[in-house]
Amino acid sequence: NALHLTLRSSADDNVSVVGEETIAAADADTVKSHSEKAPAPKKAKKAVPHGKEGIFTPAVKGVKAVVGEEKLNKIRGKAIGMHSDVIKGFVATSDSEFGQFVLKQLFALADKDKNGIIDQSELEAAVKTLGFNFLKENQVQGIFERTDLDKNGGIDLEEFLEFAPQTLQRNLVKLAKNNGGELGFLS
Repeated sequence: NALHLTLRSSADDNVSVVGEETIAAADADTVKSHSEKAPAPKKAKKAVPHGKEGIFTPAVKGVKAVVGEEKLNKIRGKAIGMHSDVIKGFVATSDSEFGQFVLKQLFALADKDKNGIIDQSELEAAVKTLGFNFLKENQVQGIFERTDLDKNGGIDLEEFLEFAPQTLQRNLVKLAKNNGGELGFLS
């Protein structure tokens, strides 16, 4: 009395035999007892697209059909890298006269009551205005706490000028990725 086992692998509905084995009668009873206790195998999850359907989804799907998914992913990677470099380059100007001017204008826009201090509610409103809607309340609170160096409950211009560039860089990249997904570039 022997047990014949066939190990199969399936991917995308293509089934292939990975290996076959005949087990002697003594070992077959052990295999049967273990297999009766084993839970049913879970169905493999299908691949989920990277992004949402958006205005550029048809073009992205067309490019994928022509060049293939691997090449498309390389193109996406290069485009994302170049866009991130543009953001980094923009933020790198923060030490220049122009960059300081832009940061001071951002500070003035965030300081709604014009008291020279950005409080937490003003910071929350500013990040929403910039489109950083993906930031959770505790993340905005963390930004506020890290930036408020003197712990006086507000961010003054000097603190803002020190921390705004790194916060902007990090979140502008996230915003670009989210927007790319929403537009269908990641479909």
